[in-house]
This record gives sequence, C-alpha cells and structure tokens, in this order.
Amino acid sequence: MKPLLLINDKPLIWAHRGGRSLGPENTLQALRRGYEAGADGWETDVQLTKDGELIILHDLNLLRTTNAGVHPLFKANRPALPWRFTLEEIKKLSANVFPRRFCPPHYSEQPWKELPETVHPDLRVPTLSDALDLTAELGMWINIEIKDLSHDVPEKFSKMVVKKVTDMVHAKGMDTQVIISSFNHDYMRESKVIAPQVFTGILTPHEFKGDPVEAAKAVNADAWHPGFQFLTGEVIQRVREAGIAINPYTVNKLADVSRLTKWGVTGLVTDCPQSIR
Repeated sequence: MKPLLLINDKPLIWAHRGGRSLGPENTLQALRRGYEAGADGWETDVQLTKDGELIILHDLNLLRTTNAGVHPLFKANRPALPWRFTLEEIKKLSANVFPRRFCPPHYSEQPWKELPETVHPDLRVPTLSDALDLTAELGMWINIEIKDLSHDVPEKFSKMVVKKVTDMVHAKGMDTQVIISSFNHDYMRESKVIAPQVFTGILTPHEFKGDPVEAAKAVNADAWHPGFQFLTGEVIQRVREAGIAINPYTVNKLADVSRLTKWGVTGLVTDCPQSIR
C-alpha cells in the first residue's frame, strides 16, 4: 500500500463510517462496500470499552446503531454506554442497523429490535484491530476519529485513548496509511507528541467561527476537517496556502462536490462514495 498523501491532483474520497448509504455504519460490511464503490479510504470513529479495548463506534451510547435496547444483558444493565461493558459483552450485539436509523424511524423494519441467534463478524461492533487489518487487506487508507471522551466518561479513558490508538496503528505497521482526527484538539497535540510521523487533522463543526490556520498550527495538525456547509473559496485558499490539507464532511450532493473540488479541497468525506467518485 502506498503511503497516504494528503495533497494530490484530485480530492481523495473518504467513505464516511465506511459509506453509511451502503451498509450498517462503522461495520466491516460497510467498509467492504465502500471499497467496492471506489473510495480511496474511509472515515471511522474510535472509543474505549470497560476493559480498555478500542472499538469502532460513533455515538457515546450503543442504542442507535446496535440492538442493545432489546438485548437482555444491556436491558438489565442500563445505560448502554460502551465504557460500562467489556469487549466480549459488546461482541454479543448486532450492529446490523440499515438503512440508517432516524428518529423517528421512516421505515417499517426495525433491526435494532431484533435478537438474531448468530451475528456475522462483519455485522458486529468491530475492534480497531479488526478495522486496521481489513483496511490493510483492501489496500485503503483510514481516517480514525478519536471520540472526545473528556466529558461524561470516566477520566481514565480520556487519558489513555490517544496513546492506545497511536500504539495500535504503529504495531500494525500502518503509520503511513492513517490520519488521526478529533474534535478534541488536545488529543491531536498529544498524538503529534507521541507519534509525530502520523498525520493528524482537527475537526470543527459546520458553524466554526475561528481561524482554521491558527487552530491547526496550534496543535501541529496536518489537516482541517470542517463541516462543509459554510465553507468559502477564500477560506479554502488561505488554508491551502498555509500548507494545510482540508477534508470537509459530510458531502453527498454532486453540486457540493463540484463546488468544493473547484475551490481546492484535498479530500471529501461522504456517505455516498458510489455517487461522487
């Protein structure tokens, strides 16, 4: 696998949570489908279990994307927060929630209320180790978002998560296939101290009012990952002139793809790699 380059002749296509228009988000099945759709890499989310294992999960609870709401173990031990359960316990869950669950649901089937007798490995909550192995097997790159565990989660998890991620990436020999990102910019500062060879990106919300160049440089980040809705060509040009990559999320409409590409973004995080490739 070639090393990841953040700045190329055209924007890299990053399949958001594996490509959540294609399969259950943040599952190995979604990753495989994002690959089949032609994505260059994928974006995913990492947090910790009770026993300190790294898992792939976006929300800070298990209810939306798994069947934890009906599983006896999790019903009897509410709330269904990942840091309250071991990896072996979380492996009992099905993450086969597709189409993506909305609130309220807009379709009759409700897979989060099902209790299958067996769960295919590609439809469980994956570990980061599983995800890195399959990423390497498919010859893709990976954007690992470390969830902000500095609020509403025991402090020990926030203190250990960055080093655990960087150590695992290094152990897998994937330092050059990865970019690590987070809304917690202190995590990005820490990542650069521990593993300066690994790319980092700062995440900001759509309504971000700060200076992206200053924010990125403050933590030695290589990239800015903004919500795309209020981006302008002027801002993108200034970020690029500072030598910083820019990979906005979550870009699903062709008109937005065309405009952002013209303005010079270096990557596009999308639910629909099959449509914008």
